[in-house]
Amino acid sequence: MMKRIDYFIPTRIVFGAGRLKELATLSLPGKKALLCVTEDKLMEKLGIQQRVIELLGQNGVSVAVFDKVTPNPTRTGVMAAAALAKESGCDFVIGLGGGSSIDTAKAASIMMANPGDLWDYASAGSGGRKPVSGAFPVVAISTTAGTGTEADPYAVVTNEETNEKLDFTLDEIFPAISIIDPELMLTLPHKLTLFQGFDALFHASECYVNNGNENRLTELFAVDAIEKVAKHLPIVSEDGSNLESRSNISYAANILCGFTQSLVCTTSHHIIAQALGGFFPNVPHGASLLLIADAYYKKVCSLLPTEFDAIGEIMGEKADPAKPGYAFVTALAKLMERTGMDKLAMSDFNINKDDLPKVAHIAAAEVGFECDRYTVTEADVVEILMQSYK
Repeated sequence: MMKRIDYFIPTRIVFGAGRLKELATLSLPGKKALLCVTEDKLMEKLGIQQRVIELLGQNGVSVAVFDKVTPNPTRTGVMAAAALAKESGCDFVIGLGGGSSIDTAKAASIMMANPGDLWDYASAGSGGRKPVSGAFPVVAISTTAGTGTEADPYAVVTNEETNEKLDFTLDEIFPAISIIDPELMLTLPHKLTLFQGFDALFHASECYVNNGNENRLTELFAVDAIEKVAKHLPIVSEDGSNLESRSNISYAANILCGFTQSLVCTTSHHIIAQALGGFFPNVPHGASLLLIADAYYKKVCSLLPTEFDAIGEIMGEKADPAKPGYAFVTALAKLMERTGMDKLAMSDFNINKDDLPKVAHIAAAEVGFECDRYTVTEADVVEILMQSYK
C-alpha cells in the first residue's frame, strides 16, 4: 500500500553555471538586504561580494553588509547581524557563501522578527523553548557544496557560553530563493571542498538510514546524492576546476540533500559532530564529521545492516554476508583514503582528549538521539570519541 507523504519545500531554486547574473532580474522579497559574509573577507577578495552588490543595485536593492560571520555561527554573531539589520532598515537577509553565512542569515531573520535573545527560542539543551513568531525572508547564494541549507528549514548556531551547537527549525527560514551557481565554487579551497563534500555524503547516508523505506522521495533523493558525491568528489579533489564534477556535487549537496533533510532527520553522527564543533568552535563541521566517522559507523553498522550495506553498494562496495553492514564502512574508508581525509586527526585541531566525555554528555544527555532508528548511549559516544582520538 502506498504510504503517506508530507512534503513542503517553498524555495525557488535557481541552479546552473553562470546563473548568478539572474540576481539582477529575479523578483526579490524586499528592497534593503542585510548581506551576511564571513569575517575572513573571502567573498570580497574573490570579487564575488562586489558583484552581488552590483547585481542587487541593478535590481533596485540596497545593501548593508554584515562581515563578521564565523566558521561555526555563534549566538553573539547572529544577534549582532539582526541588530545591524534593524538599524539599517533591512526587509530581507542574504547569506552569501557556505552554510555559515546562510545559517547566520536564517537565524538573524528570526531575530529581526522576534524580541529577546536567540537562545530564548532554542528548543533543546539550555534553550528557552519559546515559540517563534515568524521571520524575515531569506535569500541564499551558495559558494560551497555541502550543507543543504539552501533547501531546508534549519539553521545551526553555537552558543559560545554553553558550548552548545543546536538546530533552529522553522518553515519561515526556508530560503525564498536559492541561487546555486557552480562557477562560484571553482575557487573553493581544496580542504573545504572535501569537508563540504563529505558533509553532503553523510547527510544523504544518514537520511537514507533513518528513512527505513518509509518515504520513497527520500530514498530517491538520497540514493542520487550518494552516487554523485561518491563519483565526483575524488575528481574534484584532484582537479578543482572541473566544472562538470563541481556541478554534480553541488546538485547533490545543495539540492538533493536539502530535500532529504526536509523530509527525514539525520542521525546521531551529526549530533555528536555538532557537539564536538560546539565545544571546539575552531573545528569545521565537515571535519568534525570525518574525525568520528570510522569509529561511529563501525559501532552502528551492524544495527541496521541492510541499510548500511545498501549505501556501501551504491558507492561501489560489494556487501559481505560475513560482515553485515560493513559495506558502507569499507566504501567510506576507501573514499576517505583516496581524498586524503583519513589523515585528519583531532590533535590537528587542538582537541583536548580529557574534554571528550563532556562532548559526549552534551550530545547524548542535553540534545539526545531521538532521531535514530537504533540505540546509541552516552557510554557509546564516549567510546566512539576516544577511539577517534589521534
